Amino acid sequence: MNYNDIPIRRKLMGAILFISSIVLLIMCSVYMIFEYSSYKNTLKSNVSTLAVIAAANSSAALAFQSRTDATETLNTLKANKHIVAACLYDSDGNLFATYPSNISPKFFPAKPQKAGYTFEESYLVGFEPVFQRSYQLGTLFIKSDMTEISSQIINFAWIAFILIAVLLFVAYILSIRVQRIISKPILSLKKTATMVSENNDYALRAVKASNDELGTLTDSFNQMLDQIEIQNLEIKAAAIESSKLAAIVESSNDAIVGMTLDGIINSWNDAAERMFHYKANEIIGQSIMILVPAEVQNQEIEILSGLKKGESVSQWETQRITKEKKLLDVSLTISPVKNAHGDIIGSSKIARDISEKKLEEQRKNDFIAMVSHELKTPLTSIRSYIQVLLAKAKTEQDEFKLNALTRADAQSKKMTTMINDFLNLTRLEEGKIQLTKELFDLHPVIQEVTADAQFLAISHTILFKGCDGVKVYADKDKIGQVMINLLSNAVKYSPTNSTILVDCNVSAGKIKVCIRDQGIGISREDQKKLFNRFYRVRNEKVKTVSGFGIGLYLVSEILRYHDSKIEVESEEGKGSTFWFMLDVK
Repeated sequence: MNYNDIPIRRKLMGAILFISSIVLLIMCSVYMIFEYSSYKNTLKSNVSTLAVIAAANSSAALAFQSRTDATETLNTLKANKHIVAACLYDSDGNLFATYPSNISPKFFPAKPQKAGYTFEESYLVGFEPVFQRSYQLGTLFIKSDMTEISSQIINFAWIAFILIAVLLFVAYILSIRVQRIISKPILSLKKTATMVSENNDYALRAVKASNDELGTLTDSFNQMLDQIEIQNLEIKAAAIESSKLAAIVESSNDAIVGMTLDGIINSWNDAAERMFHYKANEIIGQSIMILVPAEVQNQEIEILSGLKKGESVSQWETQRITKEKKLLDVSLTISPVKNAHGDIIGSSKIARDISEKKLEEQRKNDFIAMVSHELKTPLTSIRSYIQVLLAKAKTEQDEFKLNALTRADAQSKKMTTMINDFLNLTRLEEGKIQLTKELFDLHPVIQEVTADAQFLAISHTILFKGCDGVKVYADKDKIGQVMINLLSNAVKYSPTNSTILVDCNVSAGKIKVCIRDQGIGISREDQKKLFNRFYRVRNEKVKTVSGFGIGLYLVSEILRYHDSKIEVESEEGKGSTFWFMLDVK
């Protein structure tokens, strides 16, 4: 079995026993080496002592050259059974006597060597000089076996073996207890992890058994389960939301189309199929350009480029092509789709069929145009009669008639302006509005409009400054109409006796025209929709103010045709400032 596959309990017990065995073996080996060295030193000391005594007893025999006495002296070594051989050499180095007496002379060195003791193979041999006073009479050779050391080592080995066995048994008993203490929290973690994995129950928690590293591991494991449980709940919630969203997408009456960043269709709901008559398996994988008319494909390319930068398109009215090549009027809302890391990975397009709405608007525009034309003819006659009567009243110097006819003329001008607004609105809707651009001095145009407005609004003070010598290339009448609408609104929504200021500032090749009033102001919410068609500010203070909500829309569209736009800065109760910019020539 692979070591990595062994259960942790057995690994712990094996590690404890292995370490214990190694420690015991090292201890016993060191002790045996120490004892062996001690035994050798003891043996050398004993043999050298015995040799010194024998040498001292042999001095007389050597002095008198008595071999019999020398042999008797050597025979006293029998008392030590480990002395296997001994001999005496005379002063000339010749063998003089041996022990045992019947041993062969070849067993001994031919000549005595330097005094001292050495271990040779399994014997201890030594040479001890024999002195009488200071004169050396000869040399004693002695040889001892080492069976006593061997016997002691064997005995110790048995003792060590038994001791190791006993200690290992004790270590085994202790290891069972120790491995339980160590492995219990680990096995508890394993059990908890298994239950979590099998039951997908992320509410389970492991029990912390201690405050050591295993306790820290348990805390970390439980924290991981906390995070997994939260993520699991979020995933489940996201799955529920995804299923709801999928149901909404499928049941929506609007076509919802998913695309890659390159404009390749990757999702297609039922409403899209009903609207464009392509089935999902026919259209998915195709380019979105299959639905885009040739004349607006450049716009689609720009939209795709903007989506990669995170830009969105909201309620853009355009046209798309069905499978049968029929043009549909649609309102598009296009948004980038991001992944969990915030990276843009595609886009979502919602298309609403507004063909019926366009037809209704066309009917309404036709009706408005017809009514406006029908009203314009009699109104022109009425204005002509008023102007004739006004001239006669001036001749007769009838103040009452002059005042009444002047007011009637002003009201007829308002009616004419309103009818012209409706006609302009119709032309805008039909795309028939045309600009007649020319280079003209802006100052006289604004001055004329301001003077007319002051004549009609005698209860207000209208001040005009700036714009001297500024020439612009634009449609003179349309810019005049912009100023008329803005000043008319400023008068309508400002209190009596208040001041309206028109000023101009030139900077960086552009002129900024501002109309400031001291009126009721406009809320931030209303500012967002102020330039939408037919939108009127929702404020109790302006309920009695007449209007259809088309003046600022016309201003916005006229300026758009001049590559400009109308802006507003306002705060409720503190008046408003409307401004636009034109290129200075």
